[in-house]
Amino acid sequence: MPSYLITGTSRGLGLGFAAELLKDPKNLVIATARNTAGSSGLQNLKTQYPQNDRLILLDLDVSKVESIRAAVKALEPLLPNGLDNLVSNAGVSYSSMKTFEEIDIEEFTSEVVFTVTAPFNLLREFLPLVRKSETKKALFVTSILGSIQIAPNLPNLMNAYSVARAALNMLVRKWSVILKDEGITAAVIHPGWIGETDMGDEISEWVAKYNPTLENLSTEKAAADCMKILNNMTKEDWGAYFHQDGSRLPF
Repeated sequence: MPSYLITGTSRGLGLGFAAELLKDPKNLVIATARNTAGSSGLQNLKTQYPQNDRLILLDLDVSKVESIRAAVKALEPLLPNGLDNLVSNAGVSYSSMKTFEEIDIEEFTSEVVFTVTAPFNLLREFLPLVRKSETKKALFVTSILGSIQIAPNLPNLMNAYSVARAALNMLVRKWSVILKDEGITAAVIHPGWIGETDMGDEISEWVAKYNPTLENLSTEKAAADCMKILNNMTKEDWGAYFHQDGSRLPF
């Protein structure tokens, strides 16, 4: 039974990942969030799938390494063959449409620190379980806004978020070179623009003005496409920067 651990599943794309993966009766899905009991979306999934069978709801605050370690300890006896797929999805955005001169430095610092250190700690603490798996995959949700080559075409669009995602991309790109020697495939993925999510809605006016032909994906479509890419990833895809449509993005 392939196993998947997903962070940030209380709503939006993360919840979509969990719902998509549960469609396959062979999958074991570990859906995590800071407060799983407080997520109506996760509780709805719980009514559809018996917990401790194919769906495990687990409280996990990725901003706290102690919480990550507690999650690892709780899952070790449930994953004797290791964790097949680690999906880092939890993210924040505090200054979506502010110029660099308007950004609050404390918010900027918090956003960059969370975006880099949460996935860093998540992967580092879960590595022993990933190593035990035959599959050994880690996928990190990023954004096209983190592309340094594309950045000049997107002025004043989520400036702080863009800087943070570029840092995340570098983290995974550098680390993946080392991990591939252990048979672990780590990559990043841009899920597309999902206007119905909170973060996607924040930039809807910008999209309407500057890129009106941009496809507005449903959460279900984006989740399905991203999980298809994860499942089709091979060891040759280490360090890849995927677009939701399956193409590769420039770093």
